[in-house]
Amino acid sequence: MWIRSAVAAMLLAATPVQAPPAGLDDVYAALGVDRVASDYVVMVDVSGSMRGARYAQLRRGLTGFFAALAPEDRVTLVPFDERANAVTRQVGREPGQLAAGLPRDAVGAYTDIGAALEAGVTALARPDAPPLATVVLLTDGRHDPGPRSAYPLTQGHNWNQLADRAAKLNKVSLQAYAIPLSGATGATLLRKVFPGASVLAPTSVDRLTAQLARPKAEARAAKARSLLAAEVTEPVRVTWPAEPIGAGRTTVEVRVENPMPHVPLVLNDLAVTGAEVAPGPVELPPGGGVTVPVTVDWDPGPRSLAPLKTVTAQRDLQLTARVDSPWSAVLTGDLGLTLAGAPAAAPGTAEFSAQRGSLWWWVTTAVLLAALTVVLVRWRRGRLSPPLTGAVTIRRGGGEQRVLPLSGRRVVLSADATGLPGSGEITAARSGVGSSDVQLMISYSPDGSAGSRGSAACPPGGTVSVAGTSFSWDHHNR
Repeated sequence: MWIRSAVAAMLLAATPVQAPPAGLDDVYAALGVDRVASDYVVMVDVSGSMRGARYAQLRRGLTGFFAALAPEDRVTLVPFDERANAVTRQVGREPGQLAAGLPRDAVGAYTDIGAALEAGVTALARPDAPPLATVVLLTDGRHDPGPRSAYPLTQGHNWNQLADRAAKLNKVSLQAYAIPLSGATGATLLRKVFPGASVLAPTSVDRLTAQLARPKAEARAAKARSLLAAEVTEPVRVTWPAEPIGAGRTTVEVRVENPMPHVPLVLNDLAVTGAEVAPGPVELPPGGGVTVPVTVDWDPGPRSLAPLKTVTAQRDLQLTARVDSPWSAVLTGDLGLTLAGAPAAAPGTAEFSAQRGSLWWWVTTAVLLAALTVVLVRWRRGRLSPPLTGAVTIRRGGGEQRVLPLSGRRVVLSADATGLPGSGEITAARSGVGSSDVQLMISYSPDGSAGSRGSAACPPGGTVSVAGTSFSWDHHNR
């Protein structure tokens, strides 16, 4: 007995796809990243050094930045000089109103970056804050706190406490950026609280919009990663039919499912060990699946004389394929994610079953034997009770004789047939199937009653008397 088949694991590999690749914006649109809320904390230096045209340009740059955010995003605006005042709002449909939270002009006497960072950490820790956060610090000056500041220096206990609070924030993604608006500022203090912060190159205020594009892009990427990071590790699922596979060449339907709710997949180079399957490509929509026909050959061995013998077998089945995605370039190049590369699951077990008994042979044989028996019974009956031939001359007492022709296998004696009263019958018989001698078996009752009925065997050419009536058989008479 042999089985040609095998299938249950799906090997995954992030390789180039035949379908047109999707761009970053296409992926973001499919994911709906703008429907995922992100938290922005924007700390803006409003000390006197920012007054005038510089401050007006800063406000315009922030207005453009806010306008590019999604309506679901939250913005905490923290204008600071010697104090820091934080106000949190949802971007909504009028993002331009967010910049209205800044003072009309920058007239502060001090620049307390520590107070601004403390207000930012407090905003990030609020109970309803989204798990994705971006911090932006905009300043053109050094840390220059007022006399009542909790952060009179650029280090110390309060700085350490603030860094501990920031480290305990429970965020899926937290990006921090310092944008110096002049060559010598205290923007690097952001790293004391957020060690992974990026300090961008000093820029003039008129180029602020371009600098703010990076935090915005990173925030959108963080949204996408938050949606995809878990699902791209899920392998493709392969399900084999539960019904047993029969003998010979059978096409079974294998269910292949994409467990990723967002990422479309494409299967290439499908193969089944010892079986036939189209190589693909097979497209798997996000969260969907397809049925793949697989042709399996199974020889359960020769038939047995046992009428009801069933042959069964179990085999591990393995399907292999390259798993691609139109999103592969974006996943790896823009988001730093990779499709799962491990087997989909442990090998599945397929049941094979075939009837290898000789039931039909036995049924056919039984039918033939029954038919032969019927033939033999009829032949024996025909031999023991042969057809009647010749004629019988009947005479009762001294009355007139009558000649009765014989035919068939039984002749009834009646007044109509013989002109005699009473009833009876005449048949022919042999003593055995091999005997050639035939006798007439005559039974007759003159009055039709059982009590007066007599019987006798008459040989060919012989005469017998039955109940006072003479019967002579001329077997040659035609």
